[in-house]
Amino acid sequence: MRNATITAAGGVLFAATAPFAGLDDWAAPGAVAVASASVGVGAHGYRTQLRELEVDRATEQLCHVMGLSSPSREGLRASRWSNRWPGRPGRLVVRYPSAKLALDPNFIPRITEVLSGQMWGDYRVSKHQRKQCRIVFVPEIRSDNCAEQPAVSARAKRTILTLLGPTGRVTKTEFDPNTGELVALEATHEAGVKLAPSGYRTRIERTASANLPGRWRTRWNLETDWVRFEVRPTFDPNVWHPAITLDEDFDPLVNYDAVRIPYGIDEDGNVMSWRPAVDPNVMLVGAPGTGKTVTAHTLLTEIAYRAWIVWVADGKGVEFLGYQDWPNVQIVASRIEHQVAVIHRAWQVMEERYDAIVSGNAKETDFEPLVLFVDEFADIRGNLLNWYSTIKGKGDPTKPRTLQEIASIGRKGRTARVHLIIGTQRPDAEYFGGDMRDNFRMRVSMGRLSPQGAMMMWESPAIGTTIPRGCRGRATTINDANRDVEIQTYRTPDPRKVGDGDEGYELFEILHPPVTRHERLVILDPEPDPVDIDTGDSTEEVEIRFRDYVQAPWGRAADHPLHDPVAQRDRKYIGQVRGANPMSVLGLDEGQASSSSETRMASLLADAVNSLHRPELSVVPAMSDDDVDDWEGFSEAESRSPGDLQVGDLILVDEETDQWAVIDTDPGPDEFDDDDHIAITWRGDGDLEGVISMPYDSEIACRKPLEFSS
Repeated sequence: MRNATITAAGGVLFAATAPFAGLDDWAAPGAVAVASASVGVGAHGYRTQLRELEVDRATEQLCHVMGLSSPSREGLRASRWSNRWPGRPGRLVVRYPSAKLALDPNFIPRITEVLSGQMWGDYRVSKHQRKQCRIVFVPEIRSDNCAEQPAVSARAKRTILTLLGPTGRVTKTEFDPNTGELVALEATHEAGVKLAPSGYRTRIERTASANLPGRWRTRWNLETDWVRFEVRPTFDPNVWHPAITLDEDFDPLVNYDAVRIPYGIDEDGNVMSWRPAVDPNVMLVGAPGTGKTVTAHTLLTEIAYRAWIVWVADGKGVEFLGYQDWPNVQIVASRIEHQVAVIHRAWQVMEERYDAIVSGNAKETDFEPLVLFVDEFADIRGNLLNWYSTIKGKGDPTKPRTLQEIASIGRKGRTARVHLIIGTQRPDAEYFGGDMRDNFRMRVSMGRLSPQGAMMMWESPAIGTTIPRGCRGRATTINDANRDVEIQTYRTPDPRKVGDGDEGYELFEILHPPVTRHERLVILDPEPDPVDIDTGDSTEEVEIRFRDYVQAPWGRAADHPLHDPVAQRDRKYIGQVRGANPMSVLGLDEGQASSSSETRMASLLADAVNSLHRPELSVVPAMSDDDVDDWEGFSEAESRSPGDLQVGDLILVDEETDQWAVIDTDPGPDEFDDDDHIAITWRGDGDLEGVISMPYDSEIACRKPLEFSS
């Protein structure tokens, strides 16, 4: 800049004095020429300064290899620079202080590693003059055909070294053998203390993604001062349920401890699995449309394939109808009366198994695993409380024991090999109070959670809140290292909704269990209790109470076709959808059959319809797309200082497109900008990520979670 300023000043002086020397015609061209020269001098000087800084960085790193206490520019000379900006030296001369250093066989490889770890690319030894303690290095000529690799590698190294500081050193670069694209770099550094805050490391990752092609991630080892930058893999939005393979000698009793139930993969393709012997219960959380039911179908088919006993309490009444005749699924309860019976019987199985263990008649390894699905637990709970208030009799407890039985299975089921899978939209404390939540260490949250839901699910306002909207099947779960990870769950079709020729239909042949070990069951009509009522004359009235439904007898489906929904579904009059016609339900249609069997079936259908439309049951209307609140759980937009922001807040990152994103790490000082700037990392929809640097005294549009908005 000094030389450029002097040259420009000379041009101004020439233009001013030229008229006095009779050089009027040369004044303007001379001024332009001198201005151009000053720009060239300034650019050349700036490029020279950048080259000197790069050489100085390499010199500092060579000091550690040579055992010098302070760097000296005599130790490294760079020449024959290429014309690129700032260029690449075509010749590097290293001078080392003592010939004894060359006796170490690792001395030259360490120097080569330092030079190749700079932003210039790889180098090799061209000449070694031992008497002069002098080594000449030249650029490495690659054997591959990718001409762009050196330039891309140089830019990537320059970016990484700028982020890591003067002690950073790139030790390895990796290219895709098929495309030739840069996919990874490894580096070392001596800035462990500076890199300790996780937010600072995240900002380095986001800055690398902003300056390099693709989305990048980092893997840190702070104990060894090592870091790996690599291109982040992309999720496949449609991962079909893979084929289930079991050993020929698989036995549900013998192989119980080794069972892993896969349900999805992370971005690296690692399979996420549920281990019932370790984590006996599963909590599956997700709003409608996130893929929660599909994931439940995945778990069900995997469990049934292993010949475990499966009982289902279908809260919606329609999500698991396709599994009514699925091998090893003994019962699918679609009515509230049957659901409480299924839950009670599962609890009873657990208690009787405990009694057998205590009495010495059995061991834990004697029991076949039983899995109880309770889908839409919030709906079942609400319907249960409403229905119970209308049917409980004198002497019955204030609340139904069903909820206590579910909690008991969650606490004690593992020893008796009775497992519980609960699906719900939110893990509210109202539903999972006390130690109930702690008994579900295996958790999967589907889609994007609200900050309140994330706190209840993961005890963090950020985990699970950054899932992009519209990514059906995307979820957050816990891996084997007990860390939260983002995954894509398997896609398992519903056998009731997929027909021959539809996408995924052929998958049923793969997922269909080869062995039916447990036959289907049905719940029979409960026996009523006689009640004497004194009205002057002794009369008797029949009353069916809650305990009658809970303790209703069960039977084999083959022995009770009138109670078997599969058998009735295949009958002709079911195919005519008699229950869908109100006149048929009331017995007023002209073509109603007169046979006693069909009269009995019409009565059963009427009871079923009435049970599904009880006025005391809570009915939640379906929400349309216009009713969906994108900012549910957040306050209204307001301007906030960057110092007031925290993890889980929403910020406006693009005013033109009205793009909001969630803050996913604690904001902190921006080490790559002025001291008065703060760096904010965010993640938005569509897997977008970024970092914003702004002054502390500025403001940004923000939406606070309602629980933390005050």
